[in-house]
Amino acid sequence: MKRILLALTVAMAAVPQSAHAQDSNRTTELYHIFDFKTTARRGEVIKALQDGLNPNVSNSNTVTPVVMGPPPETPGRFRLVNPFENSPFAGFVSTSDMASAKQARCDGAVWISSAVRKVRGSHTLMLTMCLYPYVQGYQLNVYAIDMKEKGGGLSARLGRVLGEAVVGKSDNWTNKTILDVVRSVRRNTGAVVSYVEGQPEFVGTPWEDATQVTPSSADKATIDTAPIPRGASKPEEQGPDEKP
Repeated sequence: MKRILLALTVAMAAVPQSAHAQDSNRTTELYHIFDFKTTARRGEVIKALQDGLNPNVSNSNTVTPVVMGPPPETPGRFRLVNPFENSPFAGFVSTSDMASAKQARCDGAVWISSAVRKVRGSHTLMLTMCLYPYVQGYQLNVYAIDMKEKGGGLSARLGRVLGEAVVGKSDNWTNKTILDVVRSVRRNTGAVVSYVEGQPEFVGTPWEDATQVTPSSADKATIDTAPIPRGASKPEEQGPDEKP
């Protein structure tokens, strides 16, 4: 209780009264691809995926398409489709709504899951996961839209402060939600897990850690590896008189 009261006091003191009613949303897209080297059957892997996903999301819908024939030499990969692209209605759609309308197409996947983790008035995480088989095992493609709500009226701000005082910042759960799925596959199938790519990229091998109730420091550790524009210098390469 003391922690909650202190958090409320700090929040109220730090936010200017004039900003209380200002709404602002932050939408971030991210993706990750994990490789599972395993001889486990498809059903075992799918069950492990679902068991790792369910505890961290509000709801999920899964599809297990019929994919016939032997596994291919190389796994498939998701692709993004935006229904508003080149549409006459695009000019009437906000930037955040445009991003949230994107869909990950998982053609050739043997398991597709669409899940949502929602913290009212604070955070919404929309996840699409695609499981692709290939001769050496499987690859899991994860596409996510991470939406954070900022500002708002006094009640909205107090609600976020109370929630963070109990479980911490809601956006810290984004990586945990993804990594717990990978941890479940590793634990239940004995798969050798490796990281193929992503944006932002995970640091180290956090999926080898045991599942925890709340996000760990390893869960939160990522690095932005987006290419630097040509002609731009890295901050560490700048001289003492240069400004970033």
